[in-house]
Amino acid sequence: MTEFLRKHMQTIFIITIVGFMAGAFVGFGSYFFGKKSVTDAVAEINGKKISYRDYTMMYNRTIENLRNAKEEITEETLQRKKQEVLQDMIQEEVFWQEARKHGISVTDSELASNIQRYPAFQKEGRFDQQAYFQVVFQVLRTTPKEFEESQRRQIAIAKLRQMIAESVKISEPEIQFEYARANKGDMKKFNNDRAKFLEGLRQEKVMMVFNEWFKQLNKQVKIKVYLEEIEKNNA
Repeated sequence: MTEFLRKHMQTIFIITIVGFMAGAFVGFGSYFFGKKSVTDAVAEINGKKISYRDYTMMYNRTIENLRNAKEEITEETLQRKKQEVLQDMIQEEVFWQEARKHGISVTDSELASNIQRYPAFQKEGRFDQQAYFQVVFQVLRTTPKEFEESQRRQIAIAKLRQMIAESVKISEPEIQFEYARANKGDMKKFNNDRAKFLEGLRQEKVMMVFNEWFKQLNKQVKIKVYLEEIEKNNA
């Protein structure tokens, strides 16, 4: 691996793994573990398949990243990463489907702008097509088309997150009520504390809204997992 690729491996790995919220892990339970032979899919989400090929590529990339970071890799680590990678891919598909359901789209110009900002694809501060192809083919071991589709999905998911967060509104009476409750009725420093308190209150309410949304989504989504069956057949 070239020095350039080694230098940017961590950056590239990070941008290919999507989490719906920073600092929050979202799990979708009630998986149905299929018994039929579905050699081309490790999971189905509302009928949409996640291919075994895509799963294997993501898993191998994850393990390679650990090796490059010189982390100890045990059998327990490998098994844990298998589940984490599958969970990540299921989450991404669930959120992507929700984004589409809400009519969220990503234009080609938005996609291009997003990709061109990554330092790994730049030379001397500017987007370099050769560097882009080198990283996509040699580090990510995928094609520009597949990588760009993945990025399009992640941008759409970020828009979904923003849409939900922006739906949270807090009125002035509510701010004052919550501040008074938090400070045992003492409003002397309210004007000085208002901005900071409002931000904390908003984050709290956003988290509550997300959690409720996750609960409802978890009840609706239909997930089938075939990874265990595939591995048994391949053993």
